[in-house]
Amino acid sequence: MSRGTKPRQDIADMLRAGATYRHIQQQLHVSPNCIALTRKTLDIPVPSPRHRNRIHPDTRKTIITMIKKGRSVAQIIRRTGVSKATIGRIRRDLRIQGARP
Repeated sequence: MSRGTKPRQDIADMLRAGATYRHIQQQLHVSPNCIALTRKTLDIPVPSPRHRNRIHPDTRKTIITMIKKGRSVAQIIRRTGVSKATIGRIRRDLRIQGARP
């Protein structure tokens, strides 16, 4: 890796477990370049962009609770690590189901 940087095992473990770059950045406080260099050095494949990872049901419940309590998108992202788009989809689903978030 460039500049004397070695691949990090914690990053590799998270990548192999399917974590997103954003989630790894939030958890380990590393740059996208550090993640990419670890991925390339250890030959960890990039997941298919067409496959959307499903969020854990407990995470979804947490998001719904936070939406109903009026928490901001930024607060929900900090707490759960999900994307703004995911929060938007869950809000839309709640509106369709008749809930008023």
